[in-house]
Amino acid sequence: MEETVKQPSSLKFAGKLQDYKLLIKFNLSFMVVFSALISYLLAPKVKEFDWAAIGLFFLGGLLVTGAANTINQIVEKDTDAMMKRTANRPVASGRMSVQEATTFAVLAGVGGVLILWHFNFLTAALAAFSLFVYAFIYTPLKKVSSISVLVGAIPGSLPCLIGWAAGNDDLSAGGWVLFALQFFWQFPQLLGDCLDRAQGLYGGGVQVAAVQ
Repeated sequence: MEETVKQPSSLKFAGKLQDYKLLIKFNLSFMVVFSALISYLLAPKVKEFDWAAIGLFFLGGLLVTGAANTINQIVEKDTDAMMKRTANRPVASGRMSVQEATTFAVLAGVGGVLILWHFNFLTAALAAFSLFVYAFIYTPLKKVSSISVLVGAIPGSLPCLIGWAAGNDDLSAGGWVLFALQFFWQFPQLLGDCLDRAQGLYGGGVQVAAVQ
Protein backbone atom coordinates (compact mmCIF):
# COMPACT_ATOMS: atom_id res chain seq x y z
CA MET A 1 0.00 0.00 0.00
CA GLU A 2 1.48 3.30 -1.12
CA GLU A 3 1.80 6.11 1.35
CA THR A 4 0.52 9.53 0.36
CA VAL A 5 3.04 12.27 0.99
CA LYS A 6 1.31 15.48 2.01
CA GLN A 7 2.86 18.79 1.10
CA PRO A 8 3.38 21.23 3.97
CA SER A 9 0.79 24.04 3.91
CA SER A 10 3.58 26.59 3.43
CA LEU A 11 4.63 24.90 0.18
CA LYS A 12 1.02 24.75 -1.02
CA PHE A 13 0.61 28.46 -0.30
CA ALA A 14 3.87 29.30 -2.08
CA GLY A 15 2.80 27.25 -5.09
CA LYS A 16 -0.61 28.91 -5.22
CA LEU A 17 0.96 32.36 -4.91
CA GLN A 18 3.31 31.56 -7.79
CA ASP A 19 0.36 30.42 -9.89
CA TYR A 20 -1.44 33.71 -9.31
CA LYS A 21 1.70 35.62 -10.27
CA LEU A 22 1.76 33.65 -13.52
CA LEU A 23 -1.98 34.14 -13.96
CA ILE A 24 -1.80 37.94 -13.86
CA LYS A 25 1.57 37.98 -15.67
CA PHE A 26 2.96 39.96 -12.74
CA ASN A 27 6.10 41.32 -14.41
CA LEU A 28 4.16 42.54 -17.45
CA SER A 29 1.35 43.94 -15.29
CA PHE A 30 3.87 45.77 -13.12
CA MET A 31 5.41 47.50 -16.15
CA VAL A 32 1.97 48.42 -17.54
CA VAL A 33 0.89 49.98 -14.25
CA PHE A 34 4.27 51.68 -13.88
CA SER A 35 3.76 53.43 -17.25
CA ALA A 36 0.33 54.56 -16.06
CA LEU A 37 1.84 55.83 -12.82
CA ILE A 38 4.47 57.87 -14.67
CA SER A 39 1.69 59.47 -16.74
CA TYR A 40 -0.22 60.20 -13.53
CA LEU A 41 2.80 61.95 -12.01
CA LEU A 42 3.39 63.95 -15.21
CA ALA A 43 -0.11 65.43 -15.08
CA PRO A 44 0.12 69.18 -14.30
CA LYS A 45 -2.49 69.02 -11.54
CA VAL A 46 -0.38 66.53 -9.55
CA LYS A 47 1.73 68.93 -7.49
CA GLU A 48 3.25 66.57 -4.93
CA PHE A 49 3.99 62.93 -4.16
CA ASP A 50 0.97 61.61 -2.31
CA TRP A 51 2.14 58.12 -1.41
CA ALA A 52 -1.34 57.00 -0.35
CA ALA A 53 -2.77 58.04 -3.72
CA ILE A 54 0.15 56.45 -5.57
CA GLY A 55 -0.32 53.18 -3.70
CA LEU A 56 -4.07 53.19 -4.33
CA PHE A 57 -3.59 53.92 -8.02
CA PHE A 58 -1.00 51.19 -8.34
CA LEU A 59 -3.23 48.64 -6.62
CA GLY A 60 -6.26 49.51 -8.74
CA GLY A 61 -4.22 49.37 -11.94
CA LEU A 62 -2.62 46.06 -11.01
CA LEU A 63 -6.01 44.49 -10.31
CA VAL A 64 -7.51 45.63 -13.61
CA THR A 65 -4.46 44.58 -15.60
CA GLY A 66 -4.34 41.27 -13.77
CA ALA A 67 -8.00 40.65 -14.54
CA ALA A 68 -7.43 41.29 -18.25
CA ASN A 69 -4.45 38.92 -18.33
CA THR A 70 -6.44 36.28 -16.45
CA ILE A 71 -9.28 36.38 -18.98
CA ASN A 72 -6.67 36.16 -21.73
CA GLN A 73 -5.33 32.93 -20.22
CA ILE A 74 -8.82 31.48 -19.79
CA VAL A 75 -9.69 32.13 -23.44
CA GLU A 76 -6.33 30.87 -24.73
CA LYS A 77 -5.88 27.89 -22.40
CA ASP A 78 -6.02 25.34 -25.24
CA THR A 79 -3.52 27.10 -27.50
CA ASP A 80 -1.31 27.97 -24.51
CA ALA A 81 -1.13 24.25 -23.72
CA MET A 82 0.35 23.61 -27.18
CA MET A 83 3.32 25.94 -26.76
CA LYS A 84 6.35 25.18 -24.64
CA ARG A 85 6.62 28.85 -23.59
CA THR A 86 3.08 29.00 -22.19
CA ALA A 87 2.23 25.38 -21.36
CA ASN A 88 3.13 25.89 -17.69
CA ARG A 89 0.57 28.65 -17.16
CA PRO A 90 -1.82 27.65 -14.36
CA VAL A 91 -5.03 27.33 -16.39
CA ALA A 92 -3.37 25.77 -19.45
CA SER A 93 -1.56 23.21 -17.30
CA GLY A 94 -4.69 22.34 -15.32
CA ARG A 95 -3.29 23.41 -11.95
CA MET A 96 -6.04 26.02 -11.71
CA SER A 97 -9.64 25.51 -12.80
CA VAL A 98 -11.40 27.84 -15.22
CA GLN A 99 -13.95 28.55 -12.48
CA GLU A 100 -11.28 29.69 -10.02
CA ALA A 101 -9.59 31.87 -12.62
CA THR A 102 -12.94 33.36 -13.70
CA THR A 103 -13.89 34.17 -10.10
CA PHE A 104 -10.56 35.90 -9.59
CA ALA A 105 -10.90 37.85 -12.86
CA VAL A 106 -14.35 39.15 -11.90
CA LEU A 107 -13.31 40.14 -8.36
CA ALA A 108 -10.05 41.75 -9.50
CA GLY A 109 -11.64 43.58 -12.41
CA VAL A 110 -14.57 44.99 -10.43
CA GLY A 111 -12.37 45.78 -7.43
CA GLY A 112 -9.75 47.52 -9.54
CA VAL A 113 -12.28 49.67 -11.38
CA LEU A 114 -13.93 50.68 -8.09
CA ILE A 115 -10.56 51.63 -6.60
CA LEU A 116 -9.74 53.78 -9.64
CA TRP A 117 -13.16 55.44 -9.33
CA HIS A 118 -11.67 57.01 -6.17
CA PHE A 119 -9.76 59.34 -8.51
CA ASN A 120 -12.66 60.12 -10.86
CA PHE A 121 -15.25 58.40 -13.02
CA LEU A 122 -13.23 59.02 -16.19
CA THR A 123 -10.31 56.98 -14.87
CA ALA A 124 -12.56 54.08 -13.88
CA ALA A 125 -14.38 54.15 -17.22
CA LEU A 126 -11.13 54.13 -19.20
CA ALA A 127 -9.82 51.23 -17.12
CA ALA A 128 -13.00 49.22 -17.69
CA PHE A 129 -12.88 50.00 -21.42
CA SER A 130 -9.24 48.92 -21.62
CA LEU A 131 -10.00 45.64 -19.86
CA PHE A 132 -12.94 44.97 -22.19
CA VAL A 133 -11.00 45.67 -25.40
CA TYR A 134 -8.01 43.55 -24.35
CA ALA A 135 -9.93 40.59 -22.95
CA PHE A 136 -12.98 40.40 -25.21
CA ILE A 137 -11.89 41.94 -28.52
CA TYR A 138 -8.11 41.68 -28.91
CA THR A 139 -7.70 38.22 -27.34
CA PRO A 140 -10.23 36.32 -29.54
CA LEU A 141 -9.34 38.44 -32.59
CA LYS A 142 -5.74 37.18 -32.53
CA LYS A 143 -6.88 33.87 -34.01
CA VAL A 144 -8.87 35.30 -36.90
CA SER A 145 -7.38 38.55 -38.19
CA SER A 146 -4.07 40.36 -38.50
CA ILE A 147 -5.87 43.55 -37.47
CA SER A 148 -5.48 42.23 -33.92
CA VAL A 149 -2.00 43.80 -33.79
CA LEU A 150 -3.55 47.24 -34.29
CA VAL A 151 -6.40 46.55 -31.87
CA GLY A 152 -4.02 45.23 -29.21
CA ALA A 153 -2.03 48.46 -29.29
CA ILE A 154 -5.07 50.38 -28.02
CA PRO A 155 -5.40 48.77 -24.56
CA GLY A 156 -1.60 48.66 -24.48
CA SER A 157 -1.53 52.46 -24.73
CA LEU A 158 -4.55 53.33 -22.62
CA PRO A 159 -2.62 53.08 -19.30
CA CYS A 160 -0.91 56.36 -20.23
CA LEU A 161 -4.29 58.00 -20.78
CA ILE A 162 -5.68 56.42 -17.61
CA GLY A 163 -2.80 57.80 -15.54
CA TRP A 164 -3.21 61.25 -17.05
CA ALA A 165 -6.96 61.22 -16.42
CA ALA A 166 -6.40 60.19 -12.80
CA GLY A 167 -3.97 63.04 -12.21
CA ASN A 168 -5.48 65.79 -14.34
CA ASP A 169 -9.22 64.95 -14.31
CA ASP A 170 -9.38 65.32 -18.09
CA LEU A 171 -8.18 64.00 -21.44
CA SER A 172 -6.15 67.01 -22.49
CA ALA A 173 -3.35 67.10 -25.08
CA GLY A 174 -0.59 65.84 -22.80
CA GLY A 175 -2.39 62.57 -22.19
CA TRP A 176 -2.98 62.00 -25.88
CA VAL A 177 0.70 62.66 -26.66
CA LEU A 178 1.72 59.99 -24.14
CA PHE A 179 -0.92 57.65 -25.59
CA ALA A 180 0.43 58.16 -29.13
CA LEU A 181 4.04 57.57 -28.09
CA GLN A 182 3.12 54.33 -26.36
CA PHE A 183 0.85 53.27 -29.23
CA PHE A 184 3.54 53.40 -31.93
CA TRP A 185 6.30 52.12 -29.63
CA GLN A 186 4.40 48.85 -29.14
CA PHE A 187 4.30 47.60 -32.72
CA PRO A 188 7.75 45.96 -32.89
CA GLN A 189 7.01 44.16 -29.62
CA LEU A 190 3.53 43.05 -30.70
CA LEU A 191 4.78 41.76 -34.05
CA GLY A 192 7.62 39.93 -32.33
CA ASP A 193 5.13 38.31 -29.96
CA CYS A 194 2.98 37.21 -32.89
CA LEU A 195 5.98 35.65 -34.64
CA ASP A 196 7.00 33.88 -31.46
CA ARG A 197 3.47 32.63 -30.98
CA ALA A 198 3.28 31.45 -34.58
CA GLN A 199 6.48 29.44 -34.28
CA GLY A 200 5.09 27.72 -31.18
CA LEU A 201 1.66 27.02 -32.67
CA TYR A 202 2.55 25.84 -36.16
CA GLY A 203 3.94 22.68 -34.54
CA GLY A 204 0.49 22.05 -33.10
CA GLY A 205 -1.24 22.59 -36.43
CA VAL A 206 -2.70 25.99 -35.50
CA GLN A 207 -2.29 29.03 -37.72
CA VAL A 208 -1.89 32.53 -36.34
CA ALA A 209 -3.72 35.07 -38.46
CA ALA A 210 -1.51 37.94 -37.31
CA VAL A 211 1.46 36.64 -39.28
CA GLN A 212 -0.25 35.24 -42.36
